[in-house]
Amino acid sequence: MHRDVVAVDRNLTPLSLANENWRKPVVLSTADRKAAWESKVLHGRFYKALTGPDVDLLASVNWLRFGDLFGETEGFACAIADEVMMTNNYRKYILKDGTVDICRACRRPGESLRHIISGCSHLANGEYLHRHNLVARIIHQQLALLYGLVDREVPYYKYLPAPVLENGRATLYWDRSIITDRTIVANKPDIVIIDRSQRRAVLVDITIPHDENLVEAEKDKSSKYLDLAHEITAMWDVDSTIIVPIVVSVNGLIAKSLDQHLERLSLGGWIKGQMQKAVILDTARIVRRFLSLRP
Repeated sequence: MHRDVVAVDRNLTPLSLANENWRKPVVLSTADRKAAWESKVLHGRFYKALTGPDVDLLASVNWLRFGDLFGETEGFACAIADEVMMTNNYRKYILKDGTVDICRACRRPGESLRHIISGCSHLANGEYLHRHNLVARIIHQQLALLYGLVDREVPYYKYLPAPVLENGRATLYWDRSIITDRTIVANKPDIVIIDRSQRRAVLVDITIPHDENLVEAEKDKSSKYLDLAHEITAMWDVDSTIIVPIVVSVNGLIAKSLDQHLERLSLGGWIKGQMQKAVILDTARIVRRFLSLRP
């Protein structure tokens, strides 16, 4: 239909589509568009993180593939990933309008989008903790359902984990310090499970790092609780204690190893999408609230 309209439009409309000077627009191939995206110094950062060797590419873009979010929210999340929001850093170095690059929350130099979503000390104990706890609630509720510690499922944002849940099969702790014989600094994992049927304890710790720190954050979590794991095995009369890091980046990137960690918790892979959606929505909320502050 479009081709036929172009053929007959000889001065019928102001566009005069059949005019001999009209040229067919150049449509870049997918490969060319990827190359153009990757070549951008600022906006290509997310592409480089997304295509990293340890990143699960398909899982990391599920929120775009399956259309679980409104179009406006998708666009806003993409703008955050490409770092094209009106921060003081963007105004100073991209628009060059003379803005002083000072964070309007913590008053430190460097109000970049990366600083806003994962590096502002003023937001750490409030906004970042809330985003972290949303993911932790998802994991906690699914474990409680798995072990028969709760009767029914509620939306994760309405779920309030109890400090201790227990039955004959398992004990589930939420955000509880573990008292040990010797002093251990890292003694408060997000979730602890004592599985009596398998005679094992599981330490689950969640982190929401920036995209470039996805793999490093997972390694840090795996090593952070090694001393605590040894103490628990000796104190609680279990055969083993395992550490399970759950890591989703601030822009929803997921490591290839996350499937293995969920299998160790006997949780299905579908939970990745729910965690990813929770993180992306809350990252968008953090940015909206931050940009509404007066500079």
